[in-house]
This record gives sequence, structure tokens and C-alpha cells, in this order.
Amino acid sequence: MSDLDIVNDEELLALKKPIIDACIRSAKKNGWSDAMGLLRGTLFLENEPMSLDALAEKTGYSKTTVRSNMNYLENLGMAVRIVGPVGKPHRYKQHRYALETDAEAMRTVVLSAARDEIHLILQALNQVEKNLEAHEAEAEKMSAAMGKTRQFYEEMDKIMELMNQYTLKELIEFWRARKK
Repeated sequence: MSDLDIVNDEELLALKKPIIDACIRSAKKNGWSDAMGLLRGTLFLENEPMSLDALAEKTGYSKTTVRSNMNYLENLGMAVRIVGPVGKPHRYKQHRYALETDAEAMRTVVLSAARDEIHLILQALNQVEKNLEAHEAEAEKMSAAMGKTRQFYEEMDKIMELMNQYTLKELIEFWRARKK
């Protein structure tokens, strides 16, 4: 290996910057902290799970911040915790973290978030329709827009249900068959 093949931490960070920035933007879009985005982005492209200490060192966050944000990512299904022995003679267990890479596991996370959004909107539409019962003039003005919106969200709910009924492999096979 030559000196040109060795990449220091700053250069490696610069190489990973686009994925880290994308994760931070995604976190913000979801109402999460920058820390969650930075931690998620840091775990991208890592060959091995990272300890709390390593994540704290790489991100500059305290171990408490790293732990709470990694717990949240784990609860969302976006990260996995690996508990294993460390040191000799394996007296201690260390928590290390990695991104969830199982497509079926991530599918569940994505579908759940999408279905929650769809159901929230449909419930809100029901409430607006109920609120408008006493206001005929406003109800008439809004009925066309509400009808289109309801149709869209009901169709999306059916799509999510279809996606829930099949594995990713089955959906991809179906898509490939349709392309032919």
C-alpha cells in the first residue's frame, strides 16, 4: 500500500459528506434531530458495527446523546444493536451499532410510516366533513377538492395494503414481469 492509498479521517469524512448530508436532511424532514442524521450518516459505508465511544468520537456528540439517538434509530427499525463480549477474559459486553440492511425489515418501517400518514389524513378528512355538515355553502365549495384528496389517499392505502401482502422479492418479480 502506498502513501496515496492511505486516507486520513478528514479525507474520509469529505468522501462520506454527501451521504451524511442526505441523512441530516432526511432527519430534519422527519422532524428528528441533526444528531440522528449525522449518526445514521456516519454508520453508512462502515464495514463493522461501531461502539458508542467510536460514534461519539467521530461525531463530536456526548455518549448520552449518541446512546439516546441510537436507541431512537433502533426503535424505528433503522439501526440494529449488536451486543458482544469485549476485553480479556470477556468480562464486559459492548454495545455496537450498525444500520439495518435487511430489506424486508426496512420495508416494514417504511410501510408503517406511510400507512400512519395516510390514516391520519383520512381521519382528518372525516373530521372536516363532519365539521362542514352545519355549513352547507362551505361544504359545497370544498366537496370537489375533498373528494379528489380522499380518492388519492384511499388509493394510496390500497397500494400500501398490496405492498404489505407481498414480500419485496415477490413485488420485484411482479414488476419485472410487467416490464416484459
